[in-house]
Amino acid sequence: MKRGNFRFELRRKLFHFLFGIFLIFILFYSGKRNLIIFLSSFLIMGCIMIILMRQGRRIPIAYWFEEKFERENVRFPGYGAFWYVVGALLLALFLGSTCETAAAIVALAAGDSAATIFGIRGRHPLPHNPRKTVEGSVAFFVFTLPACLFVGWMGVALAALATVVESLDTPVDDNLLIPVAAILFFTVL
Repeated sequence: MKRGNFRFELRRKLFHFLFGIFLIFILFYSGKRNLIIFLSSFLIMGCIMIILMRQGRRIPIAYWFEEKFERENVRFPGYGAFWYVVGALLLALFLGSTCETAAAIVALAAGDSAATIFGIRGRHPLPHNPRKTVEGSVAFFVFTLPACLFVGWMGVALAALATVVESLDTPVDDNLLIPVAAILFFTVL
């Protein structure tokens, strides 16, 4: 973890959460089509910046975000943000209803943020993934429950599934894994 600092992760995850709330705001007040346009544009600009940064160019805004929010030893600059935007875009593209999309964004934004914040201080490692904690998983589940506001009681099942998926030890970033699980969940139901 960058600087080994709880405050650093708190800042990262607060931004992670607020960006998700912003996406839900766009979804309900501007529509799914505009959310897709926003995320696609953001993704294209982000990819251009990633390419330029990998070539050694210093882009002031990207550099600032990298300094403030990027963990150390990531595969490429903007790694977490890239997968977050890809995951949110997949939700907007593949989920049929606005409410399903919003519920899944809650898992991605609130659940994932809470898992990190509470998990860092957790003392009880998960049996199947000692890098994550029981406290983090409980927080993920609880903070994903507001998905019920959008999809009723199905939000509880979504929270449970997303909690399990987030706890797995996989090489796939959870900013992609959680949306894919949500898409499969709503497709099957």
